[in-house]
Amino acid sequence: NEEQTRQLSAYVASLGAGPTIPETAYLDTTQGDAANGARVFLANCAMCHNAAGAGGALTRGKFAPTLMGVKEQHIYEAMETGPQNMPVFNDANLTPEEKRDVITYLKAQEKNVSPGGMKLGSWGPVSEGLLIWTVGLGIVIVFVIWLTSRSA
Repeated sequence: NEEQTRQLSAYVASLGAGPTIPETAYLDTTQGDAANGARVFLANCAMCHNAAGAGGALTRGKFAPTLMGVKEQHIYEAMETGPQNMPVFNDANLTPEEKRDVITYLKAQEKNVSPGGMKLGSWGPVSEGLLIWTVGLGIVIVFVIWLTSRSA
């Protein structure tokens, strides 16, 4: 249960140095700045997690998971501990306020899932360019067929 989890966490924390459970003030997204969070996220996290937080492929068959639908505490703790291939963003790298801003940005992304129009998998310009080329080429082919059928 929750109490046993806290006791186990306290025991493990007594064995050596490490990050603590984040204070609730740093998990409150109403106090965060989503614009600053976007700046910090794009500079530090987007190369693996995608600018929309949708996750992405890494080298050697590894991947960065999606950050959509993840609890605020888990995001904060992941920044503190750096699970798997993720680097550690301790308080010397990112302040607790910047971490809260990143969480605020991600929660804003969850609410506004497609600020640019069609989502297209949130893969950025690759999927958008492919759609434009496919539709555009289809329109050109139909137009050419229509033109050649009129000249006969």
